[in-house]
Amino acid sequence: MNRSVIRVVKVGGSLLDLADLADRIRRWLAVQTPAHHVLLVGGGPLVEQIRHWHASRPLSEIAAHWMCIDAMTVTAHMLHDRLPEIALIEDDRLLCQRVGERNCTIFGPAQWLRHGEPWIRGTRLPTSWDVTSDAIAGRLAIVLAADELVLLKSALPVESSTTELTALADAGYVDRMLPRLAGELPPYRLVNLRGALEEEMGPDLG
Repeated sequence: MNRSVIRVVKVGGSLLDLADLADRIRRWLAVQTPAHHVLLVGGGPLVEQIRHWHASRPLSEIAAHWMCIDAMTVTAHMLHDRLPEIALIEDDRLLCQRVGERNCTIFGPAQWLRHGEPWIRGTRLPTSWDVTSDAIAGRLAIVLAADELVLLKSALPVESSTTELTALADAGYVDRMLPRLAGELPPYRLVNLRGALEEEMGPDLG
């Protein structure tokens, strides 16, 4: 039996204020080619508050990093509340079992990032502000041997002529860590989920 296609989908934290976010995600999923979709949710305003604390208190960068990771568990539960038909998983071993079949999973990554990811081969994620949900989704896609990585965001890059990750990081569109994973990443797409019509682009899409 052929294994299911695996598609890791980062749901940007900037999308969490959309009242119809669940319906937009359902519509987007409905038109994708068959796959097991692993949804990883950004920290959104919770992370912005932690950034503020780090800048003004100060809060150490390492403490801030792990607080942001824990915030992603909160937003995973938030998305699950809006999409109750999609299972929420926080155990990476159970996730690895699930991705063998066509389905959809919301993944809370805190346990995996603390106890699993640092010991997995490949480019490991540092504890710094260079790492956001962009790079976490990228690293997860690598570890799962995913067939595709999709970043759902609130806009496409201003300089829409390029999807090269270093240029996107320089423009602040993706984090500083994601380009360092470029040689290991599967094919990727960028999607504007906030627009009236979901626009997308990627290296092969123009």
